[in-house]
Amino acid sequence: MSGVNLDQLHQSTLGIYENLVEQFNPGLQRLVALGNIYSQAFQALAATSEEYFNALGWMGEQALHTLSSRSLGDVIIQIAESQRKLTNEVEGMFCRFHGEVLREMENNVRLDKDFITGSRRRYEMEVRSQASARRGGHQDGGEYTHFLRESQRDALKEEERRYRFLAEKHCNFSLSIAHLMNKTGGSLQQRAEEWMDHVNETRGSRPRTPSRMEQELMMGQREEKRGQQWMGREEQPLGRMPSRGPSPQPLRSRSGSLGDGLSGGRQMWAVVTCAPSSNPTLLDFTKGDAITVLVPEPRNGWLYGRAENSARQGWFPASYVETLEQTLSPPPSTYVHTLKTNTTTTTTITTITT
Repeated sequence: MSGVNLDQLHQSTLGIYENLVEQFNPGLQRLVALGNIYSQAFQALAATSEEYFNALGWMGEQALHTLSSRSLGDVIIQIAESQRKLTNEVEGMFCRFHGEVLREMENNVRLDKDFITGSRRRYEMEVRSQASARRGGHQDGGEYTHFLRESQRDALKEEERRYRFLAEKHCNFSLSIAHLMNKTGGSLQQRAEEWMDHVNETRGSRPRTPSRMEQELMMGQREEKRGQQWMGREEQPLGRMPSRGPSPQPLRSRSGSLGDGLSGGRQMWAVVTCAPSSNPTLLDFTKGDAITVLVPEPRNGWLYGRAENSARQGWFPASYVETLEQTLSPPPSTYVHTLKTNTTTTTTITTITT
């Protein structure tokens, strides 16, 4: 090989080391800095996302307590919960990105700088030593040429190894993204389509007119929220008058059951039929049934009691029952009119709720 070609081979090897020291490692440092900013930006996004979807879930909870949009509230809550889970999954992926990619790149930059600088220095010293031996006649040109070729091959391997490391780390990150998309994408799309179908169904249906009882329930709920302190702290709550969940246990005294606490209650009679309702905290009964009232006074127009024929307990309008003395006394004409009106209203309630 001519002297010109040997010099080109030598300069090529020096160029590889120079590229690693002056281009690759600084580029890796810049990637680490940008990656840290990337991770911090996502952490801020995740925190804001958590606040947003918590607020969305709260709006869904409010819809559950309306008469018109309970099913929509359930959809909103499911959407919020699904998005929170997705954000948590992505946040976990970014934690792995920080630990498995950024931290290892940062370590490699710190360790590699001294390694590459030392490798280049040893190569240059060996070149000078080989050149001196060649000029002194102690080495032929073939050995020197072989040394230059092997040195270039080693430098190329070091260069390739570093770019392979960079590619592998980001391949793994891309695979993590793909795995997350496969894990959540299909089910999320299916659920989103179901949510949209449910929303569209509510668009086509006419909202049901609330019954008188349900309107009174909603008013009672609002009054109860405003009057929670007025209800007193010594009594355990009877359960909210309407409730989307199962009915809480009725009022119990500190010493035992409800009957123990209120001496069995007072006996009254149903003067109006109270139709069955989907609300589990309400008591239904038929006109003429015996009702044992278990609270001393009405609360927002509602009483809590037990139907003797079924032993069920629950809330009912106070105007639907009377004491035995009231029932036996001759009713005035205005009372007869009121009773007829209540009976008509009850029939309407039964028709609507059915």
